[in-house]
Amino acid sequence: MPRVKVNYLGILPPMVSRNGEYVEVEEPATLGDLIRGLGLRYGEKFRCSLQHADGSLIWGDVAIVVDGHPVHDVDFPLSGKREIEIALIPMIEGG
Repeated sequence: MPRVKVNYLGILPPMVSRNGEYVEVEEPATLGDLIRGLGLRYGEKFRCSLQHADGSLIWGDVAIVVDGHPVHDVDFPLSGKREIEIALIPMIEGG
């Protein structure tokens, strides 16, 4: 079972009351599975920061980095490694 270190950045730390945490995911798991699970754990405001109402990720407004590499695929597998590090970075608009 992979252990995923999730780092929360931008507007997310106040929503989850932490900067990061370790999450164990059942195999086979995908990036989308992890994000859906976090959305269920942390509620509507968190979920809406990362996903559209249909559950698809808001790619234009969220950067996701897995082991130092940007990922743009909800089907990205989180299997095959003992530990994975993910950063969830919602973009903040302003002017």
